[in-house]
Amino acid sequence: MKNKVLDLLKARALLYKNLEENSRFVEQIVLAAELIKKTVDSGGKILIFGNGGSATDAQHLAAELVCKFEKVRKPIAALALTADSAILTAQSNDFGFETVFSRQIEAFARPGDTVIGFTTSNPCFKSIQSRNIQLAFDMAKSINGLKRVGFFSSRTKYLLGQVDVAIVVPSESTAITQEVHQFVIHALCGLIEEGLS
Repeated sequence: MKNKVLDLLKARALLYKNLEENSRFVEQIVLAAELIKKTVDSGGKILIFGNGGSATDAQHLAAELVCKFEKVRKPIAALALTADSAILTAQSNDFGFETVFSRQIEAFARPGDTVIGFTTSNPCFKSIQSRNIQLAFDMAKSINGLKRVGFFSSRTKYLLGQVDVAIVVPSESTAITQEVHQFVIHALCGLIEEGLS
């Protein structure tokens, strides 16, 4: 078991070394931070969504933005669209799970806001295509002045045309992608907090 843990650590060390040398990956994180900072400076809000583990990523990011990451500062208006069980179940029951995020974006988003979607789902399997993520980005794209950021894996690049900024983890592993998304969440929050008081 110890060797397995050591192998995992070595693999992650290599992964992060490769990400460090991936200029596109680094640039997209910086672009996302700048976009979110611009949204905050203009009085906009951040709407965040995802399924399963990505839903917890959405809530994690919202919590870091509203409360604080590493320094005390003014709160950032951020809302995880994964947290209201009444809305989630009513929309799913009455209209279908596919519209669970797009309906909330239609209700809450205004020009100047930014939406952030997390997904690691494999489009090869129709049952796990994350249609609700696609429809959420479709809705966001239909609202003028709304910016869109996607946290993706190499399996979800089919959504690249839906977003202004795409943070793509070059992996087909859901677990690895989610781990890197956690890193990016913290990197974004640190970059955003640098410019806020």
